[in-house]
Amino acid sequence: MSDEPIRAEFSRIVTPEDIGEGLERTISARPAELAALARRMKLPAIRALSADLRVRPEGRGGYRVRGRLTAEVEQECVRTLDIFPATVRAEVDRLFVPADSAAARALEASGAVELDAEAPDAPDILPEEGIDLGELVSEILALSLDPWPKKPGTDFVDMEAGAPETAGEKKAEEEAAEGNNPFSVLRNLKS
Repeated sequence: MSDEPIRAEFSRIVTPEDIGEGLERTISARPAELAALARRMKLPAIRALSADLRVRPEGRGGYRVRGRLTAEVEQECVRTLDIFPATVRAEVDRLFVPADSAAARALEASGAVELDAEAPDAPDILPEEGIDLGELVSEILALSLDPWPKKPGTDFVDMEAGAPETAGEKKAEEEAAEGNNPFSVLRNLKS
């Protein structure tokens, strides 16, 4: 095992000095970063990933990142195993608080995480090096992907109730009506 820190595939760090009173930034992943992210997320490919972000100071030493990401990905259909393109759009809204803040201490003290879909996300601890906007966007992309992707046009069609689907099923229905099937023999044995 190596003591080297794991490097994010798509890293765009902004420091508190960069942010100042506020910062607007558009970030886009390069081809090598897209390929590395696709491997991490087990996708056939990510063709594009970009985000328009605003970072603003919030509270005592905290920062809120808001914006929107757009990605063009390729996914494997769970029905047909075909590879198909998909567009992912997601909102970004994340709060970062200093490690010595009351919110950070409350996070550390609670230990357990309560899952409530309606509750706001718990804040993240502000890393010493700054906020990695690229990694934040990568995380939100991963959470926004359809876990059961279905290629458009592969929806199941409801069959009319009682209508045979194949010639074999139609023949079986005709035999059942005539009494020429294995169950009619069993029915005769019963009597």
